[in-house]
Parts: sequence; C-alpha cells; structure tokens
Amino acid sequence: MWRMSWDEEFAPSAATRNVLRWAQESGASTLGEAYDMLEQLELSNDVPEVLGHDDSVDEVRDELEFGIEAVGPDAPIAGLL
Repeated sequence: MWRMSWDEEFAPSAATRNVLRWAQESGASTLGEAYDMLEQLELSNDVPEVLGHDDSVDEVRDELEFGIEAVGPDAPIAGLL
C-alpha cells in the first residue's frame, strides 16, 4: 500500500514541533509516546519555554491526536522534525 509523505498527511505546527523536540529529548521516539508525555509537560515548568505564550498544550494535544489518526502512533518523531 502506498503512503503519502508526512507533509501531505500531517504537517505539525511550530508549537507541536517544539513539543515533539522536547518529548524526544525526554526519551520519546514515536508520536504516540510524545502524546503520552503531554501530561508530564503540563505538570512541568517547561510549558512557557517549550510553547511560548501564544500556544497551549490543549492545541498541541488536538494536533497530535490528528497526527496519530493520520500517520499512526508508531510514527517516528525524527521523521516529523
């Protein structure tokens, strides 16, 4: 079965890419693992540093949920950055 490229199925926003980088630095290697780490991000003091002041964890959560539906939870983070 032919699969579209990442950018045709799921092109993460700058805020979501920042969260994916943070999750990767924290040990995640897949989109599903990054999604699972959102609660950890919310409880940390890293939210302003990772997202800035214009984006929210809820917006990133919605975007990651779409990405998981589009490309699957096992999609490697490295392929999205």
